[in-house]
Amino acid sequence: MRRENYTERAVGGLALGVSTISGSTFNAFAKSLSMTLSSLSLLFVSELLTGLFVIMSCGILPVVNKLFRLHKRELFWLLTMAALSGIFGPLLLFSGLGMTSAVNAGFFGKMQIIFMLLFAHFLLKEKMTKAYFIAITCIMTGIAIIMLHGFTSGLSLEFGDLLIIASTLCYALGSIVFRAKLQHIEPHIALFVRSSVAVGIFFLASPFIQHPFIEEIRQMPSMLFPSLFGFAFISRYLNGVTYYAALDRIPISTVSLVGSLEIVGATFFSFWYLGEPIHWYHFAGGAFVILGNILLEALGPHQAKEILQEQLKQKTP
Repeated sequence: MRRENYTERAVGGLALGVSTISGSTFNAFAKSLSMTLSSLSLLFVSELLTGLFVIMSCGILPVVNKLFRLHKRELFWLLTMAALSGIFGPLLLFSGLGMTSAVNAGFFGKMQIIFMLLFAHFLLKEKMTKAYFIAITCIMTGIAIIMLHGFTSGLSLEFGDLLIIASTLCYALGSIVFRAKLQHIEPHIALFVRSSVAVGIFFLASPFIQHPFIEEIRQMPSMLFPSLFGFAFISRYLNGVTYYAALDRIPISTVSLVGSLEIVGATFFSFWYLGEPIHWYHFAGGAFVILGNILLEALGPHQAKEILQEQLKQKTP
């Protein structure tokens, strides 16, 4: 029995490592593709693969059967969550990536945790504890260091950075909707609905946009096809498969702590793949962001850990 547990944890640890590495490529690959593919096309690729992952993992018939058993009110909140986390969040994220660096996107993406804690306090009336304030202060300090270039210059915030922050607000609100109204719904059902709604919106909008997806693929420079493959297979599919394999085998607290290191991998991958500069204030700001995540996991109350768990189960960027 102990050997089986050890094997399960070893497999989970390996899966978590692969997930963290593959997830680190998301911003860089999406950034390179954003110069050719529209935000709507990137949304289609991203969510289509998420939906396929759910079908391949759980089967289409069991998923559909569970959907038919849901109450109309549950479907309403599922669609609300899908609109926030599957449409508005990704569209803002991909649009922002086209206007800012992938390095900055990785750091500003951590604002999602802050928004989730604030929404939980103001919308769900959950108590704001000292651990909340410590974690939020650490993360905000890290982001401020980056925005102010290590406090050596004035506020440096591109419009793309604002779009990234707006996307985290949508993702956070979607997670809060899931926590408040859909906590009893299995995560893979929510993911499938989110992906289905996003793919459906893509097909509905395609006749009205100037450059449809197929035409964008045809006009894409051959040098970007490795990025498309990397984004589709590594950043989305491989990341999703190994992530949920890890989530099934090791404690979610471990997944949360190791996952916080993804920002480090994302920064160095953006430097290597895109040639984006990394400055000393990125290291300083990143250290505070990671520290905030660790403190929230280590010192945060049960409610805070549940909020993080809802975010992790939905696997938002």
